[in-house]
Amino acid sequence: MRLQAVESRLSRTVARYERVLANVADGIYGLDADGRVEFVNPAAARMTGHPADEQLGLDQHELLHAVRPDGSPYPKAECPVWRALRTGRTMASDDEVFWRADGTPVPVELIAVPTVEDGAVTGVVVSFRDLTDRLAAQRQAAELQRLAEAAAAQRALSDRLQQALLTPPPEPDHLHIAVRYRPAAHEAQVGGDWYDAFLQPDGATMLVIGDVVGHDSTAAAAMGQLRGLLRALAYDNDEPPSATLTRAEHAARGLAVSNLATVVLARIERRPDVPVAGPRVLRWSNAGHLPPVLLAPDGTTTLLETRPDLMLGVDPDAPRTDHTAELDDGATLLLVTDGLVERRDADLDEGLATLREALRDLGRVPLEELCDTLLARVLPADGADDVALVAVRVYPEDRPRPPEAGPNRLPPGLA
Repeated sequence: MRLQAVESRLSRTVARYERVLANVADGIYGLDADGRVEFVNPAAARMTGHPADEQLGLDQHELLHAVRPDGSPYPKAECPVWRALRTGRTMASDDEVFWRADGTPVPVELIAVPTVEDGAVTGVVVSFRDLTDRLAAQRQAAELQRLAEAAAAQRALSDRLQQALLTPPPEPDHLHIAVRYRPAAHEAQVGGDWYDAFLQPDGATMLVIGDVVGHDSTAAAAMGQLRGLLRALAYDNDEPPSATLTRAEHAARGLAVSNLATVVLARIERRPDVPVAGPRVLRWSNAGHLPPVLLAPDGTTTLLETRPDLMLGVDPDAPRTDHTAELDDGATLLLVTDGLVERRDADLDEGLATLREALRDLGRVPLEELCDTLLARVLPADGADDVALVAVRVYPEDRPRPPEAGPNRLPPGLA
């Protein structure tokens, strides 16, 4: 009676463990002292593709494990399962392959625990886990890391190039020039936005805002080349901005700078026949770019809209036109790139309207504060595009530069 009770308890215990082994996610093999299959749980049959009843009595190594991924033989003596059988020590590996019935490899990690009775190894229990999804995730993570590092390196290179080229503007006595450049929030989104401001030998102020098509280091390099061309060609002559753009485009084509770009080239000058106390003249040419914005002290804004000429890089002989507007004392001129006003969920007109509304109470705010406030109001934190901004505040020429504008900053030859 007592023996029957013990056998009954053992039977229930065995049945309980069999139910557990039948429902675990890991594959479980029970092998005899010769490495032949005595037990296969459903997970092992599912992962290997071999039905459990067809595996019983077979050499597990020969069935699943005898060939390496490169096709070379995998000797039993090197297999952790066989070593566990021969040494009586637990063996583990995270770099094994079982071969499915259809010939596809299953990367696995396994642990082989020998069973010992009266000091002799009578078998081994092998628990293994399919690593296919984990390894795929690791490869994906490594690729994402590689792409992120490549993007960061490209971004750092482009940022260094842009920062080296986007130099501080001059500060003539009668103008205050403030500039801003904000890179795109996404690391890979680097591009060719640029600004420039410099004085001609006669004291006229040249302004440039531009955007090379593209968002990579190639666009940033093309930006540097175009910026240099425009600066060199515009520095020492008083030709109209349209003529300078045409010459720059011919030079760019001849020098194989073939990228498309939008540009506004402008000059703030004085008419010879107008007294010093009179308004200055803004003369500009627009190659497919956003229009300049003129902000009056009372907050009124005017878009200096004209029919834009063809962008650079399409036809060097395309006709280009010049436009003029008067700049009264106290007025603020803004040149911006499209990253400040274009959004995926809104058209350009809405973006320009938002820009003008953001300027409504900034007409008399100091220029540096105006720039920072405008960017904070209009530019989203996760901006998808670079932003360049040039703002110019006009002061009377017959009195000293106001303190809010800071000190003069002129090239040595014009100091």
